[in-house]
Amino acid sequence: MSAAANPLRAGLAVFLAGLFVVWLIKPIGNPCPDRGALPQGSSTSSAPSLLPPGTRTCTYTTPLGTRARTRYWPWLDWLVLAVIAGAVGYGVRAASGQRRAPRQPSERAPKARTPRERPSRERARQDGAASERDAAERERQRAERERRRRDR
Repeated sequence: MSAAANPLRAGLAVFLAGLFVVWLIKPIGNPCPDRGALPQGSSTSSAPSLLPPGTRTCTYTTPLGTRARTRYWPWLDWLVLAVIAGAVGYGVRAASGQRRAPRQPSERAPKARTPRERPSRERARQDGAASERDAAERERQRAERERRRRDR
């Protein structure tokens, strides 16, 4: 299977490329969402912020010259990128004709016994011997209880 036909790698590549574009170049949506709360005539600018990675710094300037800066996490943009990356991964899988590999049973998991399956003769003998030992032990305990009851 080539690297181009791997849906997970393709989706991850699209997501990471989109993440860097949204962070370093321009967000998908409004880069500074609080602009509606500013006085008329105000301006905004957005720039990538290195600390913390993935954030953008919005600088708001009012007509009187007042400046304010805030950090903006483009969560909605990342969600849109995740959906796009998932669609790309699904498209790569569909185009390459890949199907999911069937799950292999775990080596540690015990095999489920079907109702029609019967234990082997050796197993039946062992079970019979164990049940005889259990019966003998129960009989011994019963006799012990009877003896204690008589001694009272």
